[in-house]
Amino acid sequence: MYKSLFLLSIAACTVLADSFTLGQINVLNTPVDESVFEEIVNSDAIEQHNSETVAEALDNVSGVSMGMVGARNEATVSIRGFDAKRIGVFIDGIPVYVPYDGNFDYDRFLTSDIGEIDVFKGYSPVAYGANTMGGVINIISKKPTRALQGDLKGGIVLDSDGTLSRSVTSINLGTRQEHLYAQLGGVYSKQDHYRLSDAYTATASQPAGDRLQSSAEDYKISFKAGYVADDASEVALGYASQKGQKEQPPSTDPVYSKVRYWDWPLWDKESVFVTGQKNLGNGYLKALAYYDTFTNSLYSYDDATYTTMNKGSSFKSRYEDYSFGARLEYAAELGSNLITVAANYKKDVHKGYSIDKTDDLKTLDENYEDNTLSFGLEDTYTLSSAWTVLGGISYDIRKADKIYDTNTAYIDMLALETQSAFNPEAAVIYAPDLSSRMRASISQKTYMPSMKDRYSRKFNSYVPNVELENEISTQFELSYQKSIGALSTTLNGFFIRVDDAIQSVVYAPDPAFMQNQNVGSFDHRGAEAELNYKTGTLEAGGNYTFTSIKNRTDENIKRTDVPRHQLFAFTQIDLLSSFAIYGDMRFRKGAYDQISDGSYVIVPTFATFGLKAIYQPIDSVTAEAGVKNLTDKLVQYDMGFPVAGREFFATLAYKF
Repeated sequence: MYKSLFLLSIAACTVLADSFTLGQINVLNTPVDESVFEEIVNSDAIEQHNSETVAEALDNVSGVSMGMVGARNEATVSIRGFDAKRIGVFIDGIPVYVPYDGNFDYDRFLTSDIGEIDVFKGYSPVAYGANTMGGVINIISKKPTRALQGDLKGGIVLDSDGTLSRSVTSINLGTRQEHLYAQLGGVYSKQDHYRLSDAYTATASQPAGDRLQSSAEDYKISFKAGYVADDASEVALGYASQKGQKEQPPSTDPVYSKVRYWDWPLWDKESVFVTGQKNLGNGYLKALAYYDTFTNSLYSYDDATYTTMNKGSSFKSRYEDYSFGARLEYAAELGSNLITVAANYKKDVHKGYSIDKTDDLKTLDENYEDNTLSFGLEDTYTLSSAWTVLGGISYDIRKADKIYDTNTAYIDMLALETQSAFNPEAAVIYAPDLSSRMRASISQKTYMPSMKDRYSRKFNSYVPNVELENEISTQFELSYQKSIGALSTTLNGFFIRVDDAIQSVVYAPDPAFMQNQNVGSFDHRGAEAELNYKTGTLEAGGNYTFTSIKNRTDENIKRTDVPRHQLFAFTQIDLLSSFAIYGDMRFRKGAYDQISDGSYVIVPTFATFGLKAIYQPIDSVTAEAGVKNLTDKLVQYDMGFPVAGREFFATLAYKF
């Protein structure tokens, strides 16, 4: 039976890949080097840079910035100035953002079972569906390639005082037989505390030394099994369960953020999916169905003892959200064209409960439901060996299906609404030789307001607005990639205009309240430079990102948590066959933060350094010891919420 090069390449990728290929969604739909459109963070880079969490791994990517929402003790990221809820986040192709507000705590997701992380910053596949205005992050799990394969890893972290502050233990075990494979993973992380930099000055709410309310505990188990046919067609099912809890450090200064006495005794997530791909001569048919749940609890106490809930401001609340959905994707070669069509359906359900402070009985306060459909068409046309033209368009429609709310404030303003959007995009790739590539792209992408954007009263300080329109962005990008021997470089430039941006404004009929309205317009401009050099004994690299954001309607309103300048650089030198030294540096400057009175301040500039020694006596065993934040720099992403100072760490890993 004849098979095109397209199908042969898919078959080779399916057999050899150590990442779960069924979870990937690519622009070119082939294993051709996808870095022309996406940044790929593989498991080797995650280990090399000591990235314990997804947030830390993404912070090493040009154009991506890690941040902290201190008042919720959440790690977050932005892509080219777009915040987390405007970014499509997926695990093995499954959308995993929280249905109510679209957010995602990247610190709750550890990296031990990750094969790679795919990041799209501009042009992205239409098959991902709706709400990818800020880009796409797809976290791909590991997949076995041998009959018996796995790893064991343990690590500890000591604070600057030499006290054990955190430990992480993980295991991955897999098998690949002729047609069958299975993968099992588990990870457990426990943080007792972290210690602040010695440069920190004590305040009334936070003394020097150990950070108050900074413990956390997370564990996750995951399993998947699959069948691969002779023609590389594949079917798989998977399950993942993670459970966590985290304390909430208080603000160090009410000038920056109100001092709250919160903690999160429950932060749980569970997913199950079935997916498959059938190869069909000159094309394939791919399908996915999933069910994803998210449950968390937030407790608010009277004071710093965290023991009583007698005040009116104290409460217990719980979210029990879930989503289910499906994706169908078909691609086929038709002459010089590679045509892809895709359809997505997603049902989001939010249930918010208040919990009685004495008997723990829960009462349903709010229940919102959305249905989202997305249809996409994409074409990759090969003009010649050097020129490729791409075009795509998607149509997204979201219908509010249910509103139940016990809050009677402005209840008459709540109504079921429908929103829709067209998202066209196009790109041209020129590759005169194997070492050079240039790309130009333009895309229009939209953000559909979340349930929280439309309905939230924010503790009775906001008026809901179900008539919010979509934010619309027009994105232009130029990219150049060049390799010369051991050296590879990438230069990207981008310009993005965002219209109908959602901003908080004074509600004119009643100035005591605020309301979300489509009144903003922003321009995002920036450049990214990447440099990597690798020989047999030396590896060095890094990236620099410049981002400038201008509010075209009101220069007094700033985009927060986006550094104007960001730099990451690293070097690894193999001194002996079994011994190496690694060092890195991170620099961040020019991010705005909004403080308690509504004004803006610039977050202090910081540079941090890391260093570690690597010992590998045999191929299967690696021991590492090192230090993060070598100079004990006082670091804040969110004012009033400093992160850890100097930390020492040690890890031991065994791979088989």
